[in-house]
Amino acid sequence: MDHSNNTFLGEDGHLKRTCAKCGCRIPVSSPYDTCKECIKKELFPKVKEFINENYDVNEMIVAQEFGIDRSIIHEWVQEGHLQYRKSPNNF
Repeated sequence: MDHSNNTFLGEDGHLKRTCAKCGCRIPVSSPYDTCKECIKKELFPKVKEFINENYDVNEMIVAQEFGIDRSIIHEWVQEGHLQYRKSPNNF
């Protein structure tokens, strides 16, 4: 597991990781080098633009496009921050 300088052995002897951007603790098993909140801050404008420019996308398509967990997209939709566009040909 290669996690650069943000993985270290804590004083208690347990392996620890910190977010590369804000320094908060993240799970050692996380596939990302940043915490969920930093990912959200960085990607939200890009995700919103992608959805606004593309018809008939869903959580899976958006998550794959940006390489992030589907739960992040789902959360934004549930909270009303994002709204999918339907093709004008769909009634």
